[in-house]
Amino acid sequence: MKTRTLFGALALTFITTMASAGAQTTDNALADGVLSICADPYIYPSSSQGYPPGYDIEILEAVARSGGYRSDQFWVNSGTIGGLGRALRNSIAKGFCDVFIGVAVDDRQIDELAEKDLVFTRPYMALAFVPVVQGQAANAKSFEDLKGIKIGVSRTTPMDGYLLMHGYEREIYQGNDRVLEGMVRGEVDAAMVWSPALGLAHRDFADAEFHPIANYKPDPLFTWNMAMVVPGADTKLKTLVDNGIRQLLDSGEIKAIVEKYGVPYFPPVDKPDPMKYRTPD
Repeated sequence: MKTRTLFGALALTFITTMASAGAQTTDNALADGVLSICADPYIYPSSSQGYPPGYDIEILEAVARSGGYRSDQFWVNSGTIGGLGRALRNSIAKGFCDVFIGVAVDDRQIDELAEKDLVFTRPYMALAFVPVVQGQAANAKSFEDLKGIKIGVSRTTPMDGYLLMHGYEREIYQGNDRVLEGMVRGEVDAAMVWSPALGLAHRDFADAEFHPIANYKPDPLFTWNMAMVVPGADTKLKTLVDNGIRQLLDSGEIKAIVEKYGVPYFPPVDKPDPMKYRTPD
């Protein structure tokens, strides 16, 4: 994630303060025909205050249309001290929007959401670490084909640890954007990157030669389902969003929206028992 400037933080504080003056509470969610979206403006390609708006915003806009509603945005910074928990507390938990988009489903978060009277919707996609190749690795057909090739990876990520434990050669970078910059410079011919990072590459390195391995199916251990968050007491709202997600999954529209941003689409997965993946002692 790119470093946010002090100016950006001050500007966002002003925006959110002004927006709060007219924010509706969840007691009358949808009563005005508008589905209000809480989104972080700094996490393209998921969401952005510019254009294009990001795949998560486009997905929820499509959900709103499927239910006959318009949509608008309430911007909230999830990258400040306190992270996602603070962002949820200062936005949707206070009724400044109806739906908070783009949250990774983690069983450990369910209790935290419950403390704020919030719940997950059904998941609509999955994010994963994916292999990207060029040069001498360009014809690789699988992750296993990268054995013996130095692989760029962001430090201290789960994938970094996996490569180390399983004997893969690594070139360590600070962040997925730096990994892809290293590929552009020809420092490595293979990398394992977080799938949304390919959306940034699609935008910033349009002429780059690297590409994801075709038809790659990510290991569920390194795959995270994504869902939205809604007030737990608003069952009408949750039903609307869940039904909209289901319809858009069935029609393939969510897949089309995500891939438009250069991000590989993975459907939601059944998460495995992590103990089955323990490295033998």
